[in-house]
Amino acid sequence: MSKKWVVLASMFLSTYGSAYAADLEYRQTVSINSPNPTVDEVEAALFPKGIAELKAECAQMEKIGLRCQSVISKSSMDTIQVTFARGSAVLTEEGKAFLRSLGAALKRKPDVWKSVAIEGHTDATGTEATNRRLSKSRADSVKSFLQAEFGLSNIETVGRSSDKLRDLDNPESAMNRRVEFVPEW
Repeated sequence: MSKKWVVLASMFLSTYGSAYAADLEYRQTVSINSPNPTVDEVEAALFPKGIAELKAECAQMEKIGLRCQSVISKSSMDTIQVTFARGSAVLTEEGKAFLRSLGAALKRKPDVWKSVAIEGHTDATGTEATNRRLSKSRADSVKSFLQAEFGLSNIETVGRSSDKLRDLDNPESAMNRRVEFVPEW
């Protein structure tokens, strides 16, 4: 590889690699752990208070030719309602019930979100390569369900492997075998 490409690759990784790390580090995550949450509860967790108002304010400013300087912070939502058996990407009935509330919440707010990233996670068992594929398969499984049930588009999937364990004290816990939802405003 030429020296020019090495320099360009280094610049890209230093710029976007740190942005990725900062995104994970400074993102506010809301967890829903109650059984059978309502659509309203899911909506409140997925779309923190003030996001819609801030988006509307920015849209008004842009209509009159001003540039909106507001920063809409990153947030995400996770739940113990959508977890997976070890080595599996098959949705449980409990997971599907939760996803129905999530899909309804997303359908209610189409003007608030541009896209949603679904991040799949694994526990700490298995190899990195296996966990990376499995976590991506879990996210893809959730995406397929939401598309089939609600016709949602603009959904991206990412496999995070065991990079961000939820239960640090028990790395093999089912709570780590989950998905997280990250709306893009």
